[in-house]
Amino acid sequence: MPSSSSLAIRHLLIPGAAPQTDAGAALPPLPALPNLQALVRQLRVADTITCDADGAAHPHELAAARANGLPGDAGRIPWAAFESGTVGTPCAWLRPVHIQIGMDSVQLIGADEMALADADSQALAAACSPLLAHEGITVAHALPAAWLARGELLRHVVAPGAAHAAGQPLTRASLPHDPNPERQRRLARLQSELEMLLATHPVNAAREAARQWPVNMLWIDGAGALDAPLPPRPDVWVAPHLCRGDAARTARGHAAAWQAIDAEHAAPLLAALRAGQPVKLTLSGPRRAITLAPAAGLWHRVSSLFAGDRLQSLRDQL
Repeated sequence: MPSSSSLAIRHLLIPGAAPQTDAGAALPPLPALPNLQALVRQLRVADTITCDADGAAHPHELAAARANGLPGDAGRIPWAAFESGTVGTPCAWLRPVHIQIGMDSVQLIGADEMALADADSQALAAACSPLLAHEGITVAHALPAAWLARGELLRHVVAPGAAHAAGQPLTRASLPHDPNPERQRRLARLQSELEMLLATHPVNAAREAARQWPVNMLWIDGAGALDAPLPPRPDVWVAPHLCRGDAARTARGHAAAWQAIDAEHAAPLLAALRAGQPVKLTLSGPRRAITLAPAAGLWHRVSSLFAGDRLQSLRDQL
């Protein structure tokens, strides 16, 4: 993937700008971020998206959908159709995950912790294909953590993205489901049959022997259909640094991720702003996504002088 510095970046989205923390806990400190600090001093809040923590969508997911012109409400954004370029046919990403049932809660163990090998993922996809085909769903292995499924049963499925669900206690309402009772019965029966197949598959037996999480569910993600082609916007860029690797686990990794975003992505966005381009910056956390756009006139001059640590203030609202 090319660097954003080589592209005409006009809208930068930063998921994980405020990580999930315990109530009352302070956010990890920010390092020096000259480009981002300069940006937020010259931009004003243009849009805010607020979501329930246990809802069907993450603020970043809704913000990214709006930025790309995608239709759909919380939990009903056709990401699979958009990302695969599929038009007219309902589709979804099937994500091999582990559902851990505890005394007080149900948790989803996602792709980062599963570390599913490509060969194992392909073997599981091949084993699940006949059951899926019985419900009119075809499946193609795309990545170890994502299979592209196509079929009418996927048109109306509601579910939070797996990445969001992995950070939250799951409830019945947050599991993938169809609002229509008849279709829900078909979906529930299919999920049950898939779970029984996965429970006895040799790949899972080997994973358990190696003390790894077995795949015990296929999470339906980004279901829905597009009626017309909708190519990704080349000027919209997501900086995922804060949501992966050490950034989510250590203060040092968190700071390094912010510095990488500042140098690789915020610098060209700031240059575009100074050249008079209509740029946007979206910061997302567990509760909100805040989009900033260029300010003008007296407000711009006053806010530039007295903004203080505006980036930290914005983070506190996420």
